[in-house]
Amino acid sequence: MLVPKDKISLRQDEDGVWIAKSDLLPGCHAYGKAEAEAVLEFQEAARAHLEALLDFGKPIPEYFRDKFVLKAV
Repeated sequence: MLVPKDKISLRQDEDGVWIAKSDLLPGCHAYGKAEAEAVLEFQEAARAHLEALLDFGKPIPEYFRDKFVLKAV
C-alpha cells in the first residue's frame, strides 16, 4: 500500500459516489461506488500521480521520497 489507509480521507458525494484523497498527495483523488473501491482506485491514482511528477521533473512530496522507487524497464 503506497498511501497508508489512515492517511486517506473518504467522503460520499450527493450521488452516493465515494471520493478518496490524502493530504500527503495534494491534487490526487479517486472515486468508487464503495469505500473500498475508492481506496483501491486512490492507491492506483497515487502511483500514477507520483510517476507523472517524476516524468515532468516535479518534486516528490517528502513523505514519499524514501518509499517510492521506480523499477528500470
